[in-house]
Amino acid sequence: MTHENFLDSLDAIDAFIRHATSGGRGDLRRNSPAYASGSMAVIRAAALFEVDAFADFLTGTPDEVVRALLTMRNFASHSGYRAMDDEFLWMSLTVELPPHVARWRRAAHVGGSDSTAS
Repeated sequence: MTHENFLDSLDAIDAFIRHATSGGRGDLRRNSPAYASGSMAVIRAAALFEVDAFADFLTGTPDEVVRALLTMRNFASHSGYRAMDDEFLWMSLTVELPPHVARWRRAAHVGGSDSTAS
């Protein structure tokens, strides 16, 4: 179950990234649906590190990536969009986060499915 939940989370993150970036940089503006989706991608990615059962899939993620995700998540969920750096969010969604999501997905496939509860 942990494996399935992890992959479901990655699918959601990928979907939020696609929605946030599909219209290009011009569509990622504060209070837009794309901006909300981009913020949710960050929030969901940061949340992965709060689930102990996901730790095996996330090993090797640099500490600075984890800290950046947690910081961005805090801005998105507690401070609101006005505190976010729009260019940094765009770069995170288009350059930084996708390779990590792909690596986490590979780690989950290598780890295979398990029957542990989440």
